[in-house]
Amino acid sequence: MNNLKNQLFYKFALVVFIIILIFEGAMLIALKKSFDTHLKDKLALVASEINPKNFSPNALIEIQHKYKIFPLFVKIINNKSNLPLGYSIKKTSNKKEKIISFTTKKGNYFIKVSTFYSTNEDKIKIIRTISLLISFIIFLIVLMLGYKFIDTIVTQIEISFKKLKNFNSNVSHELKTPLAIMKSEIEVALMNEDKKCDKTLNSLLQEINYLNDITEKLLFLTKNDLNNCKLKEIDLEELILELFEKYSKKIHISLHINEDDEYIIKGDKTLLKMALSNIIENSIKYKALKIDIILKKTKNKIILTIKDNGMGIPKEKLPFIFDEFYRVDESHNKEIKGFGLGLSIVKNILKAHKAKIKVKSERGVEFIIEFPLKELSNH
Repeated sequence: MNNLKNQLFYKFALVVFIIILIFEGAMLIALKKSFDTHLKDKLALVASEINPKNFSPNALIEIQHKYKIFPLFVKIINNKSNLPLGYSIKKTSNKKEKIISFTTKKGNYFIKVSTFYSTNEDKIKIIRTISLLISFIIFLIVLMLGYKFIDTIVTQIEISFKKLKNFNSNVSHELKTPLAIMKSEIEVALMNEDKKCDKTLNSLLQEINYLNDITEKLLFLTKNDLNNCKLKEIDLEELILELFEKYSKKIHISLHINEDDEYIIKGDKTLLKMALSNIIENSIKYKALKIDIILKKTKNKIILTIKDNGMGIPKEKLPFIFDEFYRVDESHNKEIKGFGLGLSIVKNILKAHKAKIKVKSERGVEFIIEFPLKELSNH
């Protein structure tokens, strides 16, 4: 990844350098043309103001100061001469200097005004030096910002790459095991008598259901647009009672609900039921014997707490439990089936309901879910 970061940075720096170089070149060309045009216009104005019959050194000084042209040469010639009208540029003995002239005719006189062309070059050099300094500073700033941006992008790519690698590993592992079991069970069923087929088929059905569960959760994460789900008024207490009825035969559940309060929120009942079921099933999977479900209402929110007495989660792993395909049990213990999608689904569903979830793990695991009443009521 460091090699990729360096390659991207070098290419970025090269592109920025070329852009600044083109900008500088175009600006200097435009600046030179602008100065030339401006100087030519000034010479034309000077020529138009000169009275060939009444022109004095004092008048020349006044015009110089008025148009800021230093030095300024004026030549008045009678009509016997045959001078070309318009602009002309001549070289001098000094290769760095040129003389630009403008010739016009007034009555019987030719008026020729001239100045050194090098005055513009001096101004252009000063502006070019300042411009290059500013461009260099901008170049350094853009490089620093670009490096940070590239570093962030490469880090995200690295994280995504690791997730993809884990995904391939986990999915391959999880799909390979039940498929191997089904294959062996089918082979056994083919060799044994018919009376043993029922048990074999039941075993196959369990493994097929497990594969189906994997695919359903993968499809849920990839295809469902939870941000656009339609929310209706639902009774959170009623939903918890339904979950109690569903899971109380599998694990001891204690309910702590203040019956004087109403727990009406806007939400999708099916999605919330899926999210809370995933939390309860996680507790059962990780050897919890008891679950406490606490529901209480404050001024601005409803707080739902689901606490178990199971194996718990190490502190260093708590920040990652909502990541897709992350498993606390990295050994892929066959007794604890899972593929790290359940809690990711929980987080996505609760996010769609503008709810927050926090996790604590001291003795067992405690999930604390907060539903903000004001936001939900205005959803």
